[in-house]
Amino acid sequence: MSRTTKGIRVVIAAGALAAVAAGAAQKKPNIVIFLADDYGYGSSNCYGTPESVLKTPHINTLAEKGMRFTQAYAPAAVCSPTRYALLTGQYCWRTVLKRGVINMFDPLYIDEGRFTLPQMLKDDGYNTAVIGKWHLGFGEKKGKWNDPERYFKPIARGPLSIGFDYFFGLPHNHGDLSGIYMENHDVYGRRSYDKIKIEGKTPYGKEWMGVDAPQRGDEEVMDVLTEKAVAWLNQQPEDKPVFLYFAAPAVHSPITPSKRFKGTLAGGAFAEFIQDLDWSVGEVFKAFEKSGRLKDTLFIFTSDNGGVYADEIKTWDYEVPECWQLKGQVTRMRQQGMEVNGIYRGGKQDPLEGGTRVPFIVSWPDHIKAGAVNDDKISLVDMTATLADLLNIEIPAKELGAEDSVSVLDTFYGKPVDRDELATCITHSGAGTFALTLGNWKYIEGVEVPIKYKKMDPPGTTSQNTRALYDLEKDPHEDNNLVESNPEVAKKMQKLLDQTRIRTYSRRH
Repeated sequence: MSRTTKGIRVVIAAGALAAVAAGAAQKKPNIVIFLADDYGYGSSNCYGTPESVLKTPHINTLAEKGMRFTQAYAPAAVCSPTRYALLTGQYCWRTVLKRGVINMFDPLYIDEGRFTLPQMLKDDGYNTAVIGKWHLGFGEKKGKWNDPERYFKPIARGPLSIGFDYFFGLPHNHGDLSGIYMENHDVYGRRSYDKIKIEGKTPYGKEWMGVDAPQRGDEEVMDVLTEKAVAWLNQQPEDKPVFLYFAAPAVHSPITPSKRFKGTLAGGAFAEFIQDLDWSVGEVFKAFEKSGRLKDTLFIFTSDNGGVYADEIKTWDYEVPECWQLKGQVTRMRQQGMEVNGIYRGGKQDPLEGGTRVPFIVSWPDHIKAGAVNDDKISLVDMTATLADLLNIEIPAKELGAEDSVSVLDTFYGKPVDRDELATCITHSGAGTFALTLGNWKYIEGVEVPIKYKKMDPPGTTSQNTRALYDLEKDPHEDNNLVESNPEVAKKMQKLLDQTRIRTYSRRH
């Protein structure tokens, strides 16, 4: 059987966008969280990318119509922990996952019964959907962590177990060996529970799993997911507010731009894939606009962590497919004048600012000042408490749920918020290194960690993440380590970090 997406694309009937009555008054705003993947702070025009390299008109428009933040943090420098924190209001390192990400064959990582953002909104009358990359596990906890049979039998637990009414998307990454889409808790278009032979290999160099269902075409993933999101929106009743969590697989590797943009930019495939991401933002935004819902919609665009950064990628280009040649892809864009993470050093996986400082734009007509720029510190872990505050929902006591989430709603209205007074702002690297920001100070707790890519280094090789202290106001690139010259500041921040880890929460109230 050859890999094809024939029959899988969503066909939207003419006039379907008019299905939701325009101008329907709502007491509660619709909410969109559009989460990009591995999308660096400086990867759009409104955050510094020259238009000569690539254009992001739809992200730019969102910033023009809303507020752009300059000091927003992902809780982690890798995927799954940030997604966990966004949906639960709890830092993922408080769980057993102390480093890395959740495996494709792991069970659902969010406990049923835990207070979650989607369940909170569902209980408040919202219709809720997650479309895109899940990467938080499926199935029962008792299942084997590496059990490939999980996708050859009905799945009991998944996104619908934690408050979503609907799910369509990828179990892990595009390019993963499953080769399929999931809809709710089963394989989309499943024909049987038999294992079949699929031609070719994955971008990871492995054999396809062989699920008997329509196979994904990675160059079409962003189109399929975007069309699904628009179709879901147009099926919603006009008198119900909606919450859409759109988790884009772009611009995570493999780098697979669509036919729409492939071969169009001197910056190469990575730049073209960024334009696919921007196109998707525009399509989702226009769907809300055409349906008459936009004026009642709070729209957030952000990323799960920083972008990959060529100087930090060592030998990833060695004998791998073109779509995985990250160093060459990123270097090509840099040669054209683009810095993936803007002025910040490092990138994905790192405890440095380039690993966790992310773009964050929020738009809400007539509520959030258009074209505003906000320098206040916020974190994606704060979204649960912030949206609860918006809707006058009481979150659990700090020991019982949303343990690390605080409301930064006032920042949306241009009112200053000192987040350090509300909670300890901690970020976490892919290897498990903690970093803490306090005012202008950034403290990195240096620890030895095993090298992840063991094929490139002798077994047991470790990397020293140097203990460091930086003044981000004077030194945003984190070049001058001040830990020796400011021992009292470092001691204070280490103590605060230790206290926060000992407790089961970081928020003050």
